[in-house]
Amino acid sequence: MPATAYRAIVERIDVLSYNVRGFRFKLVDPPTMDFQAGQFVILNVPKDGGVVKRAYSIASPPHEPKALEFCIQHAEGGVASTYLWRLKPGDPVSITGPHGKFLLTQPLDYVPVFLALGTGVAPFRSMIRHLFHLNVTRDIWLLFGTRYEHAILYESEFRTLAGLRHNFHYHPTISRPKEWRGETGHVQQAFQKHITDWAGAEIYICGWLERVKAVCADLAGFGVPKDKLHYEEW
Repeated sequence: MPATAYRAIVERIDVLSYNVRGFRFKLVDPPTMDFQAGQFVILNVPKDGGVVKRAYSIASPPHEPKALEFCIQHAEGGVASTYLWRLKPGDPVSITGPHGKFLLTQPLDYVPVFLALGTGVAPFRSMIRHLFHLNVTRDIWLLFGTRYEHAILYESEFRTLAGLRHNFHYHPTISRPKEWRGETGHVQQAFQKHITDWAGAEIYICGWLERVKAVCADLAGFGVPKDKLHYEEW
């Protein structure tokens, strides 16, 4: 699908963790976007009379085409972060999209296993909500890895979904716990613990470049075939 320029307004801003905010942009012109779960948009950030472009994965599902959601981490001194953290509900924003080929493999005749690293959970939130919209009944796994417990994103949402859907398995793991009483360690260790048979699975990994590389290397070391690994990094 071709990319299109969109005018939008900030509909809502949520605090997701100490340095991550959730942004919901209501599309104005055109009023809807036809995209696939896993794709991203380019945010046009005004700076010094010009424009700086930044890519952000869409965290909302395709069946909600009138508004787009994002989870964005603050980068100290970052051009886009500075701009975004100054926005208020009602402010205009300019984006282009959709972009990207980090998509669910078709047909959906496998067990999807999502390994999210920090804000790398964004495309998986879109994919998971899309899968349940399609009434997929096979097992769906989300293994979420982060350093600290206060950095877990969409925790209550995923806990609620796991309580409602018997086939959704959600396992957050913390590598530097303080008062955390759940699983500890890195996300690839959670994978070793929970995913014992990957013959019928497809594995998706998203997050910071160096972490994604390390996870892919470890999974390959566990014997997971490389053609089962699908990843996107930034």
